[in-house]
Amino acid sequence: MNLYAFILGRKHLLSTAEILHVLDPKDHIVDITHEALIVDLHETLKEPQESLNRLGGTIKIAKIFSELSLSQSDFASPISEHLIRLFSDRDTKLSYGLSMYNFSHGYDRQIKNALMKIKKSLKSEEIKSRFINKNFKNVKNAAIAGEKLMEDGMDLNIINGTHNTYIAETVALQDFKSYSHRDYNRPARDAKLGMLPPKLAQMMINLAGFTKLSDQSQNTSTLYDPFCGMGTVLTEALLLKFNVVGSDINGEVLEGANKNINWHIQEFSTINSSQLAQPLFAKDATSLESKDLPQIPDCIVTESYLGPPQKHLPDAKIMKKNFHHIQETLIRFFRNAHPLLNPNTSIVISFAAYRDKNRIHTMDQLPEQIRNLGYKIEPLIPKDIAARHNLKSEQSLVYDRPDQIVGRQIWKFIRT
Repeated sequence: MNLYAFILGRKHLLSTAEILHVLDPKDHIVDITHEALIVDLHETLKEPQESLNRLGGTIKIAKIFSELSLSQSDFASPISEHLIRLFSDRDTKLSYGLSMYNFSHGYDRQIKNALMKIKKSLKSEEIKSRFINKNFKNVKNAAIAGEKLMEDGMDLNIINGTHNTYIAETVALQDFKSYSHRDYNRPARDAKLGMLPPKLAQMMINLAGFTKLSDQSQNTSTLYDPFCGMGTVLTEALLLKFNVVGSDINGEVLEGANKNINWHIQEFSTINSSQLAQPLFAKDATSLESKDLPQIPDCIVTESYLGPPQKHLPDAKIMKKNFHHIQETLIRFFRNAHPLLNPNTSIVISFAAYRDKNRIHTMDQLPEQIRNLGYKIEPLIPKDIAARHNLKSEQSLVYDRPDQIVGRQIWKFIRT
């Protein structure tokens, strides 16, 4: 068995949906919790860091080396044995960290007990060691990277599953510096437009179904973004080796998108300028014609207009007005796009969603209106997997922050 744990990000259902879309049909889902997804992969990950770099919603990938029943509480013994086996000849001090997932609150004592027992076992084998857990809390990714555990130590994970407890060694860590670099150091940014986070753009691209976890080869698929804005979807698609086409109604915005694309080409050697199928072009997406595109796209991934920036939650009247304007534009876009697309073309799109203290306000009628135009709604969490793992089959998922007024509701449609 090739058991791996995918430690999920803050929006765990969206992270789960992304992973499900990039797995091979031969891979087997073993367990899904709100903090981790356990998968038996049909082959060992040859380059786990490269695989993780393709997943926007996963914090870590860890290789499972031990399974315990839920009734067992001696986590230290299998971890100690693993460390002793790997580092028995080590002369210098061994640094390691330990994190626990899907346990009830107040597991600091369990972490402390395990760390103390591990240290004692290592000392008995004359292995000098130190753990980096601060106040016996889970170790943050920044600390793992700062202490160079991936290069010269070990990061360990204990994951409580539905039927078993899994103990795993981290083999890949989310490259938070790269995401930050792509987000904040790109030359063109405009907060008024609602900057799509690179992580979310990457997740949406993966939801389209044209990327695979273990396949690092050139992607021959063409992705089109008809509302490309500053080009975040396009640049993330370039990094995922898609051929891309982009347009926007705002010609001035395209200048920023071009700057960002050129910057990414210079910053990342894996991008080939030939992946840009044609220059970005100014066009109202609701009046797109076949002659505008160099070829029929394999998928569309885009963020629709989110409405005007909001400092406070708008009242019901303004919210209704904003939603009405957005809906009218999107209905015209989907109606116009239908004859231009091949059957089974996937469209992953984000809609505006307003958040207050009690609920999330969305355009509830819009998906059904789109379905009536010749599209089907593809659940982001497939029904069969949801049923097996006691999850709700989610047709859409919201990406937002607790302090955010305007969030994003992610949908996937298939052209029928």
